[in-house]
Amino acid sequence: MALRIKVKLCHNSTCIKAQALLNTGFETLIPTVSLPIEMAEKLNLEIGSPIEFEGPGLTRGASYHGGEVEVIVSSKEETRRVKAQALITPGENEVVLSDKCIESLGIIIDLRGRKWWFT
Repeated sequence: MALRIKVKLCHNSTCIKAQALLNTGFETLIPTVSLPIEMAEKLNLEIGSPIEFEGPGLTRGASYHGGEVEVIVSSKEETRRVKAQALITPGENEVVLSDKCIESLGIIIDLRGRKWWFT
């Protein structure tokens, strides 16, 4: 079961709105957001050095450093922001927030109820 939320992603003076998958299994040491190539191009991110990874089922792949973006999430009452490392992931078709990004934003997830809220 997946939960997606509305986010705004900003880099320099460019911002775009998107749906983002909250993926607690995307474990990182710092707040990180995985972006499709098309989103990275819209944000004018530069493709940096590759990062090799191993995913579920021993799948292997590569993402690329894309610099820093600001992730902005709003509820009815509040807006929160976090600076996150952008990973440009070929073949990815949606924005994905890492566990540390979710935690840094203070988001609590209820998958059964398909709800989220801030702490």
